[in-house]
Amino acid sequence: MVARRLASALGFARRIAWLLAAFGGVYVFASVGFYVLEASRYSLFNSFYWSIVTLGTVGYGDIVPTTVGAKVLTMAVIAMQVFLLSYLLSVLTTEGAEESQRRALGLFGTDMTGHIVVLGYGGVGRSAVRELLVQEQKVAVVAERADEVPNLRTLGPPNRLFATFGSPVEPDILRRVNVPAAHSVIVATGDDAQNMIGALNVRVLAPTMRIVVAVNRPELRETLRAAGVTYVASPEDTGGRLCASAAFEPEVAHAIEDMVSAEVRADIQEFVLRPTTPISEQTFGEAEGIVRGSTGCILIGYARPRADGEFDTFVGPPPAQRLAPGDAILVVGSLENARRFRSWFGEEQGR
Repeated sequence: MVARRLASALGFARRIAWLLAAFGGVYVFASVGFYVLEASRYSLFNSFYWSIVTLGTVGYGDIVPTTVGAKVLTMAVIAMQVFLLSYLLSVLTTEGAEESQRRALGLFGTDMTGHIVVLGYGGVGRSAVRELLVQEQKVAVVAERADEVPNLRTLGPPNRLFATFGSPVEPDILRRVNVPAAHSVIVATGDDAQNMIGALNVRVLAPTMRIVVAVNRPELRETLRAAGVTYVASPEDTGGRLCASAAFEPEVAHAIEDMVSAEVRADIQEFVLRPTTPISEQTFGEAEGIVRGSTGCILIGYARPRADGEFDTFVGPPPAQRLAPGDAILVVGSLENARRFRSWFGEEQGR
């Protein structure tokens, strides 16, 4: 972001360089001209002094033109001064407005770190951004149209939300949202080809980045996984399954919607076990009883890391299964109980 602001400042300096040169030229021209026309009365030093006083619109009156030529020169110098000052004010006003507009559109980029980048602000991206903000995550969003940015900026405070626009798959745009320093990236442009290109470009910029891609065609799941994508979501596939549940078991569909959205009444959250957390080495059955008694939340499963760094997830494991530091537990509960769990557990959610 500093480099972009410096480039903008250098561009502004180049724009007014000729104007500053014009001011200097008028000053030298006026001083020399006045000296030539009033050489019999004023020295060269006094001529330069007169120029400064005249161009500064001070007008002390201690040195005044006496010849017709000097008076004509004075009128010309004042006219040029008024024109140059007016033009300078116009340039400064325009530059200020343009810089404000560039900042509002996020064109200077962000220096956020540990944030989640959302590429695309269609249906999936919009839902993801709102959910992340409710979860108090830092988010950087790339919309495809400039007119979407002002509305985006109203969703959260500047320290947790950065919004810009452009092609979500262009490397320059990815650098603008500081992808190399991000926690993870969600690619959801609405176009499967764009999503694939975006995921590959993210992987080039950040080889170890966690990448989540939303695709319209579920058959692309394996292709994207082979390309290094961490998780592939198919909104149409998931939505179809939810609709099927709603058709004959509507309460199941309602419960799923509640658990995956922090904006409703309940939430399902993930926490990584540390050696110092309260349930780092208990059996699943023991941990389940402790969590329920201490916070009111329900422990529904856990995930264990594999050798390649990915996690295998187990929902409803045997009660005798022993947990270990490094496992990620899955907890569901009301929003109030979830807050109580975070305070009791002593760690922020997510991994």
